[in-house]
Amino acid sequence: MARPARRPVVVLAALALVPALALGGLVVFARAQSPAESIAPPESSVPVTLPAALATPLLSARRAPDALADDRRRDLLLGSAAALAGSLDGSSCLVLGLDDRVVVNHNVDQPLIPASNVKIITAAVALEVLGPGHTFTTTVVGPTPVDGVIDGDVYVVGGGDPVLSERWYTEAAAGRKRPPFHVTDVNLLADALAAAGVTRISGRVLGDGSRYDDERFPPGWSDDIIASPDGAPVGALVINDSYTSSGARGSEPTASAAATFVALLAERGIEVDDGSGVAVAPAGQAVLASITSAPLTSILQEMLTTSDNLTAEMLVKEIGFVASQQGSRASGLSVFLDRLTEWGVATAGVVFTDGSGLSRDNQLTCAALAAVLIRGSATDPLGAGLARGGQAGSTLVDSFTGAGLADVLQGKTGTLSEVKSLSGYFMVGADEVEFVLILNGASAADHQARWDQLAAVLVATASAPAADALAPAA
Repeated sequence: MARPARRPVVVLAALALVPALALGGLVVFARAQSPAESIAPPESSVPVTLPAALATPLLSARRAPDALADDRRRDLLLGSAAALAGSLDGSSCLVLGLDDRVVVNHNVDQPLIPASNVKIITAAVALEVLGPGHTFTTTVVGPTPVDGVIDGDVYVVGGGDPVLSERWYTEAAAGRKRPPFHVTDVNLLADALAAAGVTRISGRVLGDGSRYDDERFPPGWSDDIIASPDGAPVGALVINDSYTSSGARGSEPTASAAATFVALLAERGIEVDDGSGVAVAPAGQAVLASITSAPLTSILQEMLTTSDNLTAEMLVKEIGFVASQQGSRASGLSVFLDRLTEWGVATAGVVFTDGSGLSRDNQLTCAALAAVLIRGSATDPLGAGLARGGQAGSTLVDSFTGAGLADVLQGKTGTLSEVKSLSGYFMVGADEVEFVLILNGASAADHQARWDQLAAVLVATASAPAADALAPAA
């Protein structure tokens, strides 16, 4: 038979007790040899009052209410989003963040068609390259008038103003579901010439759109889009989105703008002998009149709230012009990718064909869109410019109108055939929820169910107690 194994732990423990017992014996012996000491009580004493028992233990988590509230809100967001995330297939993606930290993600690196959510990138890059105070100036140049007569041609030089409009066009647009609300009144240019005493132009009125190139429509725009009000031709000089008072829309915005200005002058009794045309203004011409747009922050607010496609496309070219003196779509979109890279945004699979999102060739990931939103905030010019739930005149006028969502959710919508997207912010007190939801394919057709799920997630997240409700009573 094998011998039973020894138990070294027991042996070692017994050996360890030997010095301990010896030391204890020495202590007893030393105390026996010392005389007893008498310790007298102090002559006076101060009564000590112990504090009352704390209502909240000193080491309770409630001693850090901000962190506790943040954890509870995060847990609510994570738990309530499970059904939404689980309902999405590989043709859709989702990101939910809380105060710049991603909490929920589904298929985030899959490139998808984003539709008008591209405008979030357009706005972010425009703010970075142009600056929030950037404005667009349209000028009228030509020979100095003598006795009310301008001897020669007059040039209307486009400065890229996307909201340059006549008053009739603005008034007619007031009946639209999403009317413009930041307009540069081109009538003021004609008024300035009349106020200067001009009565006749012996030559022509020529439109100068040379600030940008002559590409009118980005590739990828379908014929249906080009023929619709959504697909206005792009140029540096555009008046009334190239519409005339007859309701027709010209395909050449610079020529249409020059003809429109001739009509404005005629209304003020100013004769133009030789009609209108298109040409680049020679250097050294006198400035006869000018008009400047609202700042970029206002232009972006209108673009994001009403999803104005022409504004987005003109901004792409303005970005290219300011960054490289090339007012082209290609130069502007190259800046998009450069800026995303500088911001640390992953661009794998990202493709930009336009700035409006009308092209189906655009590709974005939920991760890239979320990174741009997280880089910003709900209160910066981009976030503040987004449409709000139930907001009249916005793309969200009929959406997110329930309690806790109306006027709180801030978002940019996107819609194409089999594409539905929604990205933005939802404020809960001082906390910010960032969300990106891109639906392609079959999921887009059932987008309302997904939006309803998102609404439920946001409302549930808002139900988390605030930090002051979790703070200790004592």
